[in-house]
Amino acid sequence: MSDKIRVIIYGLGVIGRSAAKLVTERAGMELVGAVDCSPTFVGRDAGEVLELGRQLGFNVTDTLAETLAEAEADAVIHCTGSSFAGVLPQLQEIVAAELCCVTSCEEALFPRYRYPELAEEFNTLCVAHGVGVLGTGVNPGYVMDTLATVATAICQRVDSVKILRVVDAGTRREALQRKVGAGMVKEEFEKLVAAGKMGHAGLLESLAFVVAAMGWAGAKLDEKVEPVLTTRAIRTKYVSLLPGQVAGVRQVARAELAGKEVARLELQMYVGAEQPRDEIEIAGVPPLKVTVAGGTPGDLATPAILVNMVPALLAAGPGLHTMATLPLPRIAR
Repeated sequence: MSDKIRVIIYGLGVIGRSAAKLVTERAGMELVGAVDCSPTFVGRDAGEVLELGRQLGFNVTDTLAETLAEAEADAVIHCTGSSFAGVLPQLQEIVAAELCCVTSCEEALFPRYRYPELAEEFNTLCVAHGVGVLGTGVNPGYVMDTLATVATAICQRVDSVKILRVVDAGTRREALQRKVGAGMVKEEFEKLVAAGKMGHAGLLESLAFVVAAMGWAGAKLDEKVEPVLTTRAIRTKYVSLLPGQVAGVRQVARAELAGKEVARLELQMYVGAEQPRDEIEIAGVPPLKVTVAGGTPGDLATPAILVNMVPALLAAGPGLHTMATLPLPRIAR
């Protein structure tokens, strides 16, 4: 490996582009490639696509193989999809090229929950090629799982964990506002929920992560997704809402053990949400309540954690990792 960590960005959506820009600002990293299927980006210099005001000397390609034909790399930051099964072929290609990978795929935070067999097969592939893969982000990846787990370090006993995240979606990017259903009618929202196409991806993975970290084997997990309806007209940069329309989502994931609720994760993400915040409440000895006033700004924090976890992953052993199997997260230089 060279003195600098050589990074390829795979997926140039809002988060991917932000992560790529951050890599170019880090003294210990070098952006050496970019992959995206959009014809808007392919064939253009990456510096131009990232609006850096300078050329980077390599073009965005639509395949990893084409990028690797022109550049040597150590790691990939992958930002293309939410489903672990859906992005698995891309992750397999990255691993087969013997590159470590940090992915923003929500289900990759804890893929053993939803896809135990696929996860085990993929772990075997990672070990065979001597590289590590990590799924992370802010939610899932940090606020409602890793941070809450770290908070229990001062506890003699943990009886239950409650986590609340309130996000004013009106302050976030257009894709997120659309993703939570802002502007829909209630019936349309509920049809999408029934089809498994509405709701914040990864909340059950966050719950499974916490349950595993606490050692609550045998806990039963469930999830409920419901719309938040606005009572007043609201206008954001991207959507206009009338009273009675969907402003966003309220999603609750619960874990029960021996008839008792041991973990509850509640996400309120809707346009016009008041008092945005992150709260972690631990019942135990001693009891603990942690509040992040104003909440964690996901659009800034997500690319940061993707970039910051690259050095830790490269230093770790091969395999399919989680945030619990790597050293304490921290800013990378």
